[in-house]
Amino acid sequence: MSRTSPRQAPGFQRFRLGSLLVTALYDGYVPILAEDLHGEPQDEIRRRLTEAYLPEEGDPHTAVIGFLVEHNGKRVLVDAGSGNTLGPTAGHLLEALSAAGVAADDIEHVLITHLHPDHCGGLATDDGEPVFPRATVHVARGEVDYWLDEEHARAEGVRKLIHESAASALAPYRRAGRLDAFDGLDALPGVRSLDQHGHTAGHSGYLFGEDDQPVLFWGDTVHSHIVQLPCPHVSIAIDSDEAGAVAARAGVLDRVATSGWWVAAAHLPFPGLGHLRRAGDGYDWVPVHFKPLIP
Repeated sequence: MSRTSPRQAPGFQRFRLGSLLVTALYDGYVPILAEDLHGEPQDEIRRRLTEAYLPEEGDPHTAVIGFLVEHNGKRVLVDAGSGNTLGPTAGHLLEALSAAGVAADDIEHVLITHLHPDHCGGLATDDGEPVFPRATVHVARGEVDYWLDEEHARAEGVRKLIHESAASALAPYRRAGRLDAFDGLDALPGVRSLDQHGHTAGHSGYLFGEDDQPVLFWGDTVHSHIVQLPCPHVSIAIDSDEAGAVAARAGVLDRVATSGWWVAAAHLPFPGLGHLRRAGDGYDWVPVHFKPLIP
């Protein structure tokens, strides 16, 4: 009798939060390295990692998560996963979406927190077709203007790669007139955009259900929860403006903890849903408890 190699099932979990039906979609994982975290001595950063039973070099399996939000008959995707931009450890959001019983052409809107490839790479196929053929893609204007600027096309290294992946991801939606580079607070009716610039020029969070059970969907507010929640002043090398990212994080974490909002976070342990609780000069993560889906 032949045996097949064990394979993980597509990752999705569905929760009802007030009037929202939220499905966490596991895209895969990326490494977050200790050496890229700045603002505390390396031995302190590594101590925190090892005390959390992680390798001292960093977390090799940091989750990449997108979220499907269903409300009033609309299906909205927050971030699109990485597609084929990051290799085989990521790019599985469509599998998770399908396992959750939703097709790509059921998606009507895609809200992008920022244009790094693990958040927007899943928007387009390798041959330049839209993965979500009926959707309008919404991104803060400052983010689009920054990463699509030709200065980045002439840059070297990471900046050039981000420019190229962002341009490729958005191209089919621009051609079809379905790219909304928004200004102001309203990303969609009933969805408020929260400016978190610093990590990138137009990094945005999205607040749903403000009058019910508010849920803030954030992108890269936190990369390493083991380090950056107790030490919110720690930045990461990929931040476009490390000081600006630290300031944005401080404001968002304080607001979330004070208001008691739910958080849906792209890089916290799957499913990335929970609350923040103050702990000394930092915060603790209180993850959601799995429960039956109650209508």
